[in-house]
This record gives sequence, structure tokens and C-alpha cells, in this order.
Amino acid sequence: MILISVLLVLAIERSMRKTPGWHIEAHLAKYLDWAQSQSWINKQSAQLRLIIQVALPVVITFVIAQWVFSGFISFVLQSVLLYLCLGSDRLRDTYKSFLQAAERGDLEACHLYTEQLGHCTALDIETDESQQGKSFGQHLLWLNYQHYAAVIIWFAVFGAAGAILYVTSREWYRLTCESADERADRLATWMHILDFVPARITACGLLLVGHFSRAMPVWLKYLTHSAVPAEVLLTEVASKAEEVELNDEQSRDPACEPKALVTLAKRNVMLILAVIAVLTMLGLID
Repeated sequence: MILISVLLVLAIERSMRKTPGWHIEAHLAKYLDWAQSQSWINKQSAQLRLIIQVALPVVITFVIAQWVFSGFISFVLQSVLLYLCLGSDRLRDTYKSFLQAAERGDLEACHLYTEQLGHCTALDIETDESQQGKSFGQHLLWLNYQHYAAVIIWFAVFGAAGAILYVTSREWYRLTCESADERADRLATWMHILDFVPARITACGLLLVGHFSRAMPVWLKYLTHSAVPAEVLLTEVASKAEEVELNDEQSRDPACEPKALVTLAKRNVMLILAVIAVLTMLGLID
């Protein structure tokens, strides 16, 4: 059922554009506003308050999907929730705009689109015009992981509740980081924990679908290093797995590396689906 849900949702998500109501971010923003307005939550300690705000939608999703409904209804419900969690039209639109700016040779616009991606990460924004494609490509790879690979992995292991846990934590961290909220540091640590295993699984996939011999040493180097940020691990492995060899004309095109990394990320998603299929046949996941 997990495999069918992921395949169905990916097919629908790629073939049609979502309306705002089908994006989990809009609903989570309303939920987080509601949670912060509840006096019974605000009376708790800061750490307990944070746990309640993240755990509440996860517990509700788990109870409804596993206990209230079963069979086909549960399958439909979990597929709908995965559809809400997967992908980002904002990310896709920014990528298209960046490619159009790169085609025009407008490096200033490329820099602005790189900033639009949001940078609550350990990655830096390149100010050198010749490095705009690299900067954009790395951030795009990281956000692609957060909106696709990580969500699929959490869904495959824990069902809809796992996907809701990851997406709720991701959006809560993004909002607190962008507003310079003091809770951002706690949520950054929590996101580091959530990303630790999925990021290494995804990085392993990147080296398998890319240049294995170049990327393998980097992956092994960071495999057990718990302190390294997940985005650094992914981008360094990806840069070796899909090393872009440019001629003189391509070196002036900032879109070359982003295109290569997006292609690599798409191949990696296909590999993840293949692994889920094998695990399903072995009976290790439902």
C-alpha cells in the first residue's frame, strides 16, 4: 500500500499543478497560529510547549489513519495526506524563473532568485557572479530533499504520521528561523535529528545513481559524523556524484549545475521508489 500511495501521489503531483489549498504549508501556518493562541499550551514550559505543538497533528493523524479508519479508506486518507506534504510549487516556480534569468544572462536576477529560496541552512549564498549557479544548485538540491526524498522516506517507514511529523517540524523551523525566533535553535537541533538517517540514505542514493567512486569517500567520511549538517553532507556528496565538466560556453551559464543536480535528484527519487518496491516484496514494509 505504501508503494502504491507514493507512485500514485508522485504521478498526480507531476501531472497537475496544486491549488493553494492542497499545500500543507497553508494549513500548518493556520494550525501554528491556533496553537500559539491556546492558553493551555502557553502555560507549559518552553520545551514542553514545543513538543506539544509538533506532536499534536502527528498523534491525530496516527489515530485517525490507524485506529479510526482501516483498509481502503485508510489508504485514501494517507495518500491524500502524502499529496499535501509532497512538493512545492514555490520551489518549482523559483527554479523556472532562475532558468529563464540564466538564459537571458541576467546574473543579478539569478542572485535574487537564489535568495528567494530561503536560507535557514548551513549553506552560504555565493556573492561571486560566476558561482551563482553553484549556489542556487546546492540550495535547490537541499530543498528538493526536504520536499521529496525526506518526506517519502518518513512516509515509507511511519506512514502518513511520519510525513506529517517531518513536514510540521520543517515548517515550524522555517517560520521561527525567518522570524529570528529564539525557539529556532531548539528546532534546528530537532531537525538535525530528523534528517540524520534520511539524509545519509539520500546521499547513498546520490552516489549510487551518480559517479560512485568520486562520491563514496565523501559519504563514508560523513557517515558517522553526527555534527556535520545534513545539507553539507548532501551537497558535498552530490557535487562529487554529479561533477559538471564545463566547456568555455557552459562555464558562463549559471544554469548548468542546477540542471545537473535536479536530474541527479530525480534519478535518486526513482532509486528510492525501487528500494521501497523491493522492501515491499520482502514484506519489510506494508
